[in-house]
Amino acid sequence: MPMKRLVTALAPVLAALLLVTAALAATSTYAGPRQWSAGESAGSSYSSSWFYNFFSKQGSGYDTTVTFIDNVSYSWHATVRNASSTTYTFWGGGTKKGHCRAHSGYFWGSCWVAT
Repeated sequence: MPMKRLVTALAPVLAALLLVTAALAATSTYAGPRQWSAGESAGSSYSSSWFYNFFSKQGSGYDTTVTFIDNVSYSWHATVRNASSTTYTFWGGGTKKGHCRAHSGYFWGSCWVAT
């Protein structure tokens, strides 16, 4: 991928990350920014502080899922799947980790959790 095209593709993702990061108290990027392939997934560390989970992408049209996984039953909670430029969810229960999954591929994006 030529450098100019790469920079153009990443600019909206990085801008969105900076904007939201400034608005939130604490964030942790657990995957990316990187190019994703269909079927890839990632997970954050466990914390009782996480409340939001985001998958920010270079644009809309890329099918992804975000969810929280608790540390007792390892069940998924507040799962959201869509093709928006940012897929997000929130859940306040217990100790959990953020989890994200790409269902389509060949896009740039990042997954992160926030308090």
